[in-house]
Order: sequence, then structure tokens, then C-alpha cells
Amino acid sequence: MVASDFPILLTLDDLDPKAPKVSKLTTSRNGGSSSIRLAVLLAILIPLAVFGYLHNRYTSSIQRIEKSLAMWDDPKALREIKAFEKDSGLSAESAFYRARAYRHQGDDVAFSQFSGIAKQLGYSEEKLTTEKLLREIQGGLVPNMDTAIATAMSTAEPELGEIGPAVVYGRLGKLEFDKADAFLKFWSETDPKTPWIDFFRGMLAISGRDADRATELLEGCARSYPEFVPVYRQLASAYLLSRDSERAVLALQRFIKSNPQDLDAIGLLGTALFNLDRLDEVVKLFEPWVESGKATIDMRMTLSRIYSAKNEPKKVVDILSSVASLWPEDVRIANLLSQAHQSLGNAAESDRFAKVAEAGQADVQSIDGRLARLMSGTDRQAQQHYELGHILLHKQSREEGLYWLNLALGIDETFLPAHEDLVQYFTRISKPEYAARHQRYINLRRGVQ
Repeated sequence: MVASDFPILLTLDDLDPKAPKVSKLTTSRNGGSSSIRLAVLLAILIPLAVFGYLHNRYTSSIQRIEKSLAMWDDPKALREIKAFEKDSGLSAESAFYRARAYRHQGDDVAFSQFSGIAKQLGYSEEKLTTEKLLREIQGGLVPNMDTAIATAMSTAEPELGEIGPAVVYGRLGKLEFDKADAFLKFWSETDPKTPWIDFFRGMLAISGRDADRATELLEGCARSYPEFVPVYRQLASAYLLSRDSERAVLALQRFIKSNPQDLDAIGLLGTALFNLDRLDEVVKLFEPWVESGKATIDMRMTLSRIYSAKNEPKKVVDILSSVASLWPEDVRIANLLSQAHQSLGNAAESDRFAKVAEAGQADVQSIDGRLARLMSGTDRQAQQHYELGHILLHKQSREEGLYWLNLALGIDETFLPAHEDLVQYFTRISKPEYAARHQRYINLRRGVQ
């Protein structure tokens, strides 16, 4: 027999009649071991997968919150925080982020509340102290701005994106324009990619009535940082300064989308729509705020002008009577109410408001001449700036009056009549913290404790 060249593949087990039973038993044992190993592996992997999912979800939520806060889209940040807390519960970190959002919005009560909660839950004492300092810097409430800013900048991990806005807002609030500009130069060298540099420079251009420069800076900012919400409010002011109400409406609609409760922005949107003769839209926009009692004076004025033109004098009286009690010297309000009462047959009331309007008419007629002298540089003293601001504030336009009063203080911060007007203004619009700031300065200068 010739030996086969093929290898022998058979073994004794192959010839054993009991072998199949043994093989099945071995397979069964191996299968059982595999099942146990699989169960153990799943017991390990499933919790890891769940942990990884929750961790990624947590990280994504925190990143969205931080991004919204960085863009000062605070209503969106608060929505993100509340959604985060719904899933994960209130934590030291979420309470801190709430406090930061409320600081941005200037809500001191909510800021203090959530700062306290964050502290109770064990959040970093140093970060909470710095956040409180930033609130005071932002509001101009510190006795020495230079020292306070140095303290904020000397923290272990200074957040320039938070410190910078607080510093510039604080400087501008105290009319320290040169120091604000100096900080912007430092900031632009340290963090040139921040949206805040062009934003603040655009604000300064608006305050200088340079509409072209303001528009250039703020449009560039909006193009580079479309999610940076504050830019749209200032961009609208730049457009209105150049009488471009169409684009002002678009900018304001974008801002209000993120800040649906911002009454000043809503009032400005109504003004822009009024300029475009889109009166029905103004009525639809303002009426709910009037009914709620939250409408600003400017909202009421604009709506009253529309109702006066529509020959609805009763609505004019209903809307403006409370405003007239607050600003009894306002010529525009007096004129509208005089006409409305005359249409309603209320002769005595019509005459009373007509006398108010007549008494202030000479001052109002002097505005153009005063403005021309100031713009030409003929008058350079705080007194002339104050006189124009005083007339505008009390008898025609609160916003314009504030502008010229602040310019008077920019020339001479010790000019007390301007401070007194600002105390009166902020008291009348129910912002006692701002009124108190000017009153403290008056008391300090007069030696009153």
C-alpha cells in the first residue's frame, strides 16, 4: 500500500462512539461560559454607556449656557439653565450661572438671591466674590474704580470677557470716557477677537452723533459675531441716527427676539415703525403693554399721537393722563391733552393744558438755536449743555435731554444742576438706584451726610 501524502486528520476521538455526546457537553459548557461572560460584560458596559451619555449631555448643556452668557444672550442662557436644572437639579454651578445672567441684566435682587444659593451649595468663594465686585464695577458703585478693577484683574483666573464689559460700562456710566477708551486699547491688544471692542467703540460713536462711523463698527461686529445679541440694539440706534428706519426695524426685531421683555427696545421699535407710517403695527405692538400698565412714556406718547390722528380723543386722555401727572411740564403731552379735551368738550381741562403748552413753548422754540451753537462749538461750557438738556428732558424728549445732561457732566462733573435733573428723572421712572448715585454725589459736594 502506498502511504498517503495527506496528513492524518482523524484522531481516536473521531472513532469513539461516545465522542458526539462528549462534544455536545463541551459545547454546552462553552456556551454557558460565554453567556456568563456576555452578561458580566453588559453589566459593566451599560452603566458606562449611560454614564458617558449623561456626562456628554451635562457637558453640552454647560457649553450652551456658557456660550449664551459669553454672547450676553441672557434670556437664552436662563432658558438653558432652567432646562439643565430640570434634568440635573439645582446645583452650585447652575446657581452661579443664573447669578451671572442676572448681573448682565442689572437685576440686583435676583443676582443676590442666586449668589447666596451658589455659596450655600459650595461654589468657589473667590469666583462669587469676583462676580459681586463685577456687579459693583458695572454699576459704578465702587468708591475707587481703579482699585476695584485691579482687584478683579488680579484673580487667579481672570475672565476678561466678563471683566471687560463690566469695566467699560462702569466707566461710561461715570462719564469717564478717556479711561474707558484706554481700557478698550488694552483689551484690544489682549483679546483682539472679542466682539466688545467694536461694540463699545460704536456706542461711543453714537454718543458723538457720528452715525457713519457707528454703523461701520457695529455692522462689522454683527457680521463677525451674529450671535452677539447686544450689538443689534446699538445698531438700531445708529440706523435711527442716520434716519434709516427700515434697517432699524430689522435690527430691533432681532434684538427683541432674544429680549422680548425689553421695554426700551420695544418702544424704539414702535418709533421706527411710526417713522415708516406702519401705524397699525405700532398699535398692535403697544396696546398690550398699555393694558398691562407696563408701557413706557415714549410708548404712550407714540400711541397717543396715532389715536389723536385717528380722532379718538378718549383714548388719548386715558393713555396720557398718568404721564401728565408725572411730567406736568412736557409741552408735547400738554398739547395732545389740550386737543383731546377740546374734542371731548372739556373746556376747563383743555385751557389748563393749553396754558402749560404755551408756557413752555418759548423754551421749546429756543432748542434749535441752542443746538446750533453747541454743535458749532460756540458754547463750550457745562451751563449751556445743561440748559439744552434741561429743556429737552422736561419739555420735549427724555432721551435727548439725558444726552445733553451727560455731556454737561462730561465737561464738569461737579455741575450740580445736571445731577439734580438726573435725580428727578431716575426717580420719576422708578430707578431709585440710579437716582441715589447722583444724590450721593450732590450730598458729598454739599457736605450733607
